[in-house]
Amino acid sequence: MEIARRLSLLVTASLLGLAIMLGWVSARPAASANAVRRLSEANTFFDSTIVLARPARPRGDRGDQLAIALGYAERLRLGLGSPFKLVDEALSDPRLDDSASTKTAWGILGRLQRGDAYVIDPIVLEGLGPWSSDGQGASGAAHLGLIESTIRTASDPRAGELAIRLAYQIEAAKGTLSSSAYGIVTQVAALIRDRQAAEFDLRDLLADANENHLAVLDLLHDRRASHSFRVEQPLLMPTPRDLQNEAMAAVPAIVRTLDTLDRVSSHAAPNARAPSTTMGPYFAARVSALGDDRPPISQIAVTLSSQTRSGMHATNDESLAGEYDIAMFEARTDSARRSLTLAMLASAVAMRALSQDTPWFPGDGGISIGQLTADYGLGDVTFARGVPHAWRPYYVTELYSALGDLRSVFPGLMLNGLKVRIGDEPLADSALAMHDPRSRTLQLSIATSGGTIAHEIAHDLDWQTSRTLFVGGRGYSTDRAVRERRGPLARSLLGLAEARLLRPVDAGAQEAAVGRPTELFARGTDWFVASTLAQQGRMNGFLSDIQDEVIAGFAAGAPTAVGTAGSQSLLNALETMTYIPDSVRAGFEAQWADPINVDPTLLVRRALETPVPFRSGGRLRVPRSMVAIGALLPPAAARICVAGDDPEMHERANLLMLAVDARARGIARRRARYHPSMLGKPQWANSVLARASWSRDDGERVIESLRASIVDELTGALPDQGVLPVVPAIFRSSDESCSSIAR
Repeated sequence: MEIARRLSLLVTASLLGLAIMLGWVSARPAASANAVRRLSEANTFFDSTIVLARPARPRGDRGDQLAIALGYAERLRLGLGSPFKLVDEALSDPRLDDSASTKTAWGILGRLQRGDAYVIDPIVLEGLGPWSSDGQGASGAAHLGLIESTIRTASDPRAGELAIRLAYQIEAAKGTLSSSAYGIVTQVAALIRDRQAAEFDLRDLLADANENHLAVLDLLHDRRASHSFRVEQPLLMPTPRDLQNEAMAAVPAIVRTLDTLDRVSSHAAPNARAPSTTMGPYFAARVSALGDDRPPISQIAVTLSSQTRSGMHATNDESLAGEYDIAMFEARTDSARRSLTLAMLASAVAMRALSQDTPWFPGDGGISIGQLTADYGLGDVTFARGVPHAWRPYYVTELYSALGDLRSVFPGLMLNGLKVRIGDEPLADSALAMHDPRSRTLQLSIATSGGTIAHEIAHDLDWQTSRTLFVGGRGYSTDRAVRERRGPLARSLLGLAEARLLRPVDAGAQEAAVGRPTELFARGTDWFVASTLAQQGRMNGFLSDIQDEVIAGFAAGAPTAVGTAGSQSLLNALETMTYIPDSVRAGFEAQWADPINVDPTLLVRRALETPVPFRSGGRLRVPRSMVAIGALLPPAAARICVAGDDPEMHERANLLMLAVDARARGIARRRARYHPSMLGKPQWANSVLARASWSRDDGERVIESLRASIVDELTGALPDQGVLPVVPAIFRSSDESCSSIAR
């Protein structure tokens, strides 16, 4: 009995020891003790410096170093660049001594770990809707809470971001949100996704450095060089299908939440961080002045030029951080503060295209003009007198890198004889960059041309083809081919033009000029280059400003070659001019013309932009039988049918039907609200507006009629093939393959 008791105690003690050991293993620190100490010391340093420097003035070299360090902290807080790019930059910054640069680098990581990165001011989300019957709208904090919780709880930040995009896109179509809501929410979700990804990256960085006994900052540098960080991955990489399915499945619940978001109190966003500038006005002014000594960045200069209400005129991310803090101290109204935060939000999102860039400072070396011209056959590269000599190596190096990435897409690209002129003055007709076919010169501006190189080189490729396809060729081959309407190039360009174009996401954005065939071709080539680079794990913000299907940047406009007809037309046109590897062609078609892989935002946009027939004068074309009270039979339910039993295709069909319903309801509400009748609104209009004493059925019949019209247009439009998971009605095998909106 005693032996059994002792044996029992021994087994119990052994199990307890094993449990304690397993608990220790699972709970052991992810970072080394040294890393934890460095992070804590850096946080303490920055916290105390921020407080002490707020009312003070920077003096001498020591003051400049403190200002630069605080500038890095503020750029991190505002989301102006990847945190790991900022660390790499701080370690390379010649204005900081070794101690200051190391302390700043650890401070960036410490503040990222603590959550002081990508901080969103909820004021940017104010006034977006929805609104209650008494005019009370959802607060910005409520929107921010919904967006943050969705992205934070998703299995991957990309799935959460996609779900938010789809839900807000559909909700805006119903007319319950303002016209600017989708564009703003898209930008907010992008930065929150980056914050979540960066936090995951930091956790893995610290754990891997600890496990492999490596220096954290050395491992960080290696991972940047190999483009291994999630937050620095190409944004146009296709989202994995499992994440797309997760996002689509989450959309209905988010839409239902949005419908009642006006009832959520402002304090319901527990993770909304209180916005507060890092620098006082004197240190901010010094940071702005120091930033002006660095080369302009187009992603900042061009973005701010479209945000005129903010009044900011910074030229790069460092000078912008200083100018923003000064402006926020001077802002006296919520309206002024919101204009500033909207401009900062747009600028931070634009900076994402530069996440893989290598740090460069005045005084650093670079590629020589001789090496650039020799390696790519350029005729000449010249600078205007106004471009500072200290900046010139930066632009030569950036151009060299851009052409190298471009050649990885087009292995047979030849640029022999092309001249490049880089100036500091604005270009004619407010152009960002310009290809002059008469002198075959690429005209670039240091303030606006970054991100346009793929577009402009496409013009040169077009120029070269004109000399080989046509006797005495002048100008561009695409213009001449379409004008003469003969040959395979003409057929390709006409097919690309007939493939319906998507509108810009931002309602206030200026659509890129696509009237001329050469512009249509260049824009399509820009998308092709960005897509192919992304599949190679590469992103080059000097070559192309495109980020993803929704955030197209300032140079490319909305996607052009979408769907089977559009993608094949673009590829055929490109193959007339240069060699495209089969693997590259297949990858592009899979991303843009395979309905099982195409990003779901594109199929929703197709539904929301499909034309609906109206009578002359813009009146709603609704049969009387559908609006008369007491109609005996309702119209047949609109259905979207898919081929086969693939659950992923059915998920897409359900999402598409949800978008169709939102579009129909949005049209009906707008037409009902602004119906021009002098004798009062018709019955269907009062029904749609849910006015008392009118039957709901009258309005639902009108909405059902609109659904049917939209579905008919979707299933019969050639450009939709390869984008939408639908089959024409004559090929529908059974009702099991169809999705509809339950009434």
